[in-house]
Amino acid sequence: MLLNKQPYPRPSPWSAWTLSIPRMDVLILQALWMPWLFGCLAFTTLSFSIGSLFDVLRRLSEGLLSWKTALQVMTLQLPQFVVLALPMSSLLASLIAYNQLSRTKELMALRSCGISIYRIVWPTFCCSLLIAGCTALIHEAVVPPATRQAQILLAENSSESTFFIPQKDIVDRTFAHQQLSQLIYARAFEDQFLNQVTLLQFKDRQLHHIWIAQRATWDENAQQWLLSQGTHYTIDPTAKLYQKVHPFAQQLLPAATPTALAKTAQPLTQMNIAETQAVLHLLQQSGDHQRRRHLQVHVHKLMAFPWIGVGFSVMGAALSCRSSQTNSSQGFGLSILLIFAYYTFAFICQTLGEVGAIAARWAGWLPISVLFLISVYELYRANGGLNKGD
Repeated sequence: MLLNKQPYPRPSPWSAWTLSIPRMDVLILQALWMPWLFGCLAFTTLSFSIGSLFDVLRRLSEGLLSWKTALQVMTLQLPQFVVLALPMSSLLASLIAYNQLSRTKELMALRSCGISIYRIVWPTFCCSLLIAGCTALIHEAVVPPATRQAQILLAENSSESTFFIPQKDIVDRTFAHQQLSQLIYARAFEDQFLNQVTLLQFKDRQLHHIWIAQRATWDENAQQWLLSQGTHYTIDPTAKLYQKVHPFAQQLLPAATPTALAKTAQPLTQMNIAETQAVLHLLQQSGDHQRRRHLQVHVHKLMAFPWIGVGFSVMGAALSCRSSQTNSSQGFGLSILLIFAYYTFAFICQTLGEVGAIAARWAGWLPISVLFLISVYELYRANGGLNKGD
């Protein structure tokens, strides 16, 4: 009899890892991963189609891109849309998962055991922190170089040299002998003009000249940029003070050609925190407080971005625990509504920060702070409702 018995199966490493996690957490994580994957794919596909796919397919049909180049461009542009989808998918996943647990009476069973809503939401909160870390890593290390490479490929295959110059917040740096020699920052590129231009010139890593102009036009004959209606500042590199200040009506200056600018210039959306802070540091002595404030707001917005998914996860869990009448389609619609409300408020705060109505730090962190406060409040109400047996 003993010889005929089958040996007891050895547990796999995955099973051993699962056994080390409380059964309740495993149950919640199992309910979370499928809606999260669905939300990530859905939001990535939607944003990628609107932001990149249709444009690349149009250029492919017009013969401007080969199949190989089109696939390279779409692959390089995909990470920026994945990063945008991660916080949104966290919201959808928590809404659907906890609603499912509520409709199958799993939450009621946990409540009957005396478990608080805070403990029930804890695995979702931990999972959202992990997703926030991945979001920050991709947003800082992967998106900027991939997007810049896609920009270069599109510019190289464009018949119009100025077409792929970024439309706003343009940054271009020129290096000589592995040292920064010139930096251009323009607020916008419209109608073949660079508007609100700041040009910094360096020598031996010291700032020597600052050119601030209302507009810059490319002069084909001189092969230089023609600055209009501006001021030239000469800097004493030792004392860090202005030596001379000269207003000018027009001034020719050598800089990157429009074709080179289309390949190398990058908007703030293609720069990570370190790169944006480096540009901000270089503009400290320019005296252009409006552009400095704009960059400061952008830096704080980048720092706050990965935390959006954490706030969305807690918000979705709290709302679903309070209501068990939301199905998957309603959960998707509610996600869209909450996302739209958040980003509208974030845009308002960003605008107020750029015009100086509020501090740059508040412009970047106020939306996520309000999201966390509302999420914690909703979680508190959900916990009170569960304890009362609602």
